[in-house]
Amino acid sequence: MKKTLVLFTFVLLGGCQTMNFLGGAGDKLNLQTDPPGALVEIEGVGSCETPCTIRLDSPQKARIAKAGFVTQYVVLNPSARKEVVVPLELAAASDEVDATALPELD
Repeated sequence: MKKTLVLFTFVLLGGCQTMNFLGGAGDKLNLQTDPPGALVEIEGVGSCETPCTIRLDSPQKARIAKAGFVTQYVVLNPSARKEVVVPLELAAASDEVDATALPELD
């Protein structure tokens, strides 16, 4: 029963992630995107889904991606701010799709 309760607690808290990069104490940085649910990949270190809290000892390059939005490349500087909100831009429709090549809908 106790193991089930512990597992259930981890499932409930799964949306709020904290990552300790580089193993040091580091500064906490609360990273959010608008809209939420983007994948954040810290170069050579790890990844999380926004919103997430990370600990960084030094500035790190990050890639932020979400389906349907333009991928953002940022440098996260933990000592500059405690919270960063990255607005995501909708990806523009591509002119590469030929409307005449699409099948007709019934």
